[in-house]
Amino acid sequence: GTKAVTFLGSMLFSRCVSGVRTIPRGASNTVAGIKFTGFGSSYDAYPVSYMTAAAAIGTTVEEVDTFCQRLDKALAEVHKKMSKR
Repeated sequence: GTKAVTFLGSMLFSRCVSGVRTIPRGASNTVAGIKFTGFGSSYDAYPVSYMTAAAAIGTTVEEVDTFCQRLDKALAEVHKKMSKR
């Protein structure tokens, strides 16, 4: 659900993983009185929540490996926490 997606984003941020965005399905936000449905995504009715990860030119294999390790740990922690509900 939405909480799991945003929790994953916070877990990655707390593990110093930059360049990641998590976009919960159906999220909305109001800016200057205008409501944006699907806020953060490129399509209002995107059917699933998703995550994007950016990498710069020159990123090393070791940096990608570190990202994958931190992502795996964060996903495991989110799964563990959400399973307790």
